[in-house]
Amino acid sequence: MVWGAEGDNIKNIWFFSFIFLLIFSFLVFLLSIFDILMNVNVPSLIFILYMILFGAAFIIFLLSSNRFTFKENYIKTFTKTLYGGLYHFQCPSCKGIFAIKESMYNTKGETIITCPDCGHLGKISSSPPKTIGLIPEKKSKNVLFKCLYCGESLKIWAEGTDIYPKLKVFSCPYCGREKRLKEY
Repeated sequence: MVWGAEGDNIKNIWFFSFIFLLIFSFLVFLLSIFDILMNVNVPSLIFILYMILFGAAFIIFLLSSNRFTFKENYIKTFTKTLYGGLYHFQCPSCKGIFAIKESMYNTKGETIITCPDCGHLGKISSSPPKTIGLIPEKKSKNVLFKCLYCGESLKIWAEGTDIYPKLKVFSCPYCGREKRLKEY
């Protein structure tokens, strides 16, 4: 999964709230049909249920419109390791280690990427916390990403495993632009 454990939970919340809204809408519709056919005459109850339905749909719409901004709390920071000539980072979710080589070497902002080992969404801050760990000898083949705005390029390797097939980089470390980098 591209969004990692916390991101999957958020996607599930949106999915289940959408399903709940559909079921609730269907039940209100059935109550309306029942009212019309049986002449029960409960328009105030139906009106209240439609208002609740409208309010729930409006709240879900407002909350879901911001669900893919990358300033959410569920994005954890990758930790920088101290070994090697490349920038090595460790995923807080799977503890996998991966390497990044930048072309301009002047990180100005956070880089938001999916973990090359497990696909967990994370960020690399401009001054990531450091840790000491062993870097596996086996490396995956590298994947090249390029920022279409400033030209910064990133090569990314997974250390000790094959690279995650749906790897994505969502912001440029050089210019800080929050636009997905193109894979080459």
